[in-house]
This record gives sequence, structure tokens and C-alpha cells, in this order.
Amino acid sequence: MRHRAGVAAVALVLATVAAAATPAAPYEIYAGSWVKPSKKAPPPPGVRIARTNMKGLAVSVEYAPPARRAEFLKSIGADIDDPFAAAPGRPDRVVAFIVTFNNQSRDQVVFNPGNVTLVTDKGESAFPLDMTDMYMSAEQHGVEDLQAVIDRSSAVMFDSSTVIPAGKGLSRLVVFRPIEGKWKQFKVHFSFLQIGRDTHTLSFNFHKRESKA
Repeated sequence: MRHRAGVAAVALVLATVAAAATPAAPYEIYAGSWVKPSKKAPPPPGVRIARTNMKGLAVSVEYAPPARRAEFLKSIGADIDDPFAAAPGRPDRVVAFIVTFNNQSRDQVVFNPGNVTLVTDKGESAFPLDMTDMYMSAEQHGVEDLQAVIDRSSAVMFDSSTVIPAGKGLSRLVVFRPIEGKWKQFKVHFSFLQIGRDTHTLSFNFHKRESKA
């Protein structure tokens, strides 16, 4: 019973933390830069994943709407439903990404989501949700088992500094609150990624494609 209570507490807390502002017009998010739509031709098929490879380290950042998040959580064996899932028919309450590292270099890689920023074309920026957000919201809402919230959240989200050893891989969620205001595109920017002794910056572009009414 305690295990299930912990799962329910995580879902409640993360849903509250990720509560969205007034929903905007329906749209999809795809990898790549924004291109002005053609009036004569349909848009090309959209892809969700942006990839790069640096010194033997392959990195992918995949935009993950609700169905993809649920699929991902099952694939990593996480015994938890999507904590960010919205009610049926409602817009998504977060902008979530599956960040995957495949380290085939000879060195360990150090990744810290605190060095990740989402930056829109309007200059707005945001940092991912972290365990402090989870803990504070749980405390404010009177959740008794605060440790369960932290344990369950850290099983599916990147939080603090994480080491990916040589020859290993790792995938976790990086989650932002909804993007407010008017925007067409944004980048997910890694300002500090360490491969061995060297540090690097990476940026992954994504854009909005509004849905037809």
C-alpha cells in the first residue's frame, strides 16, 4: 500500500508543479528550425528527435508527447504511470524530452540538467523541473512520504550531476513547464557537458507547427 501511495503522491505533485497557463491554439512540436509554411505544398513529415555525435558520444533529444512518454516509462521498467498526463481531451501540461546518451568514447561523460536551458526565439528562457520543485510542491500539499516523491521522480527524470561511464548508455526525461507567449521555435541548450576532461556546449532546435482547425 505504501508503494502505491508513493506513486499517487508523485503523480499529484508533478501534475501540480507542471500546471499550465491558459492553453494556446493546438500545435505539434518537431525537431529542426522553423520554416515558413508553403501555401502550395503540404508540410514535410515531421521528426521528433534531434541528434548529434561528438567524440564518440551520441546524444539524442526527443520531444515526448503523452503517448511517447508512457511508452518510454514502460521501456525503462519504471513502475509508474506518466506523472504529467493530462485529463483526456486536455492539452499537455509540460514540454518533455527524452534525453539519451550513448557513450562509446573512452572517457566518462558528466551531464547535469541544471546546465540545460530552453530558449525561445523571443528570448524567453526556462530551466527544467528538478527535485527541489518536486519536494517543495509535495511539502506544500501535505504529502507525508516526501522521500517517496523524490525516489519515484529520480527514477524517471535527470536531476543532479550524472555520470555515464565509457561504453554505457542512459535515457531519462528532462521536463519543462509549458512555453508561454508567442513563439515559433526554441532550442534546448546544454551549456556544459563534460567528456573526459573537456567541456562542450550543444544545442538542439525544435519548432512549432500549428494544427489545422
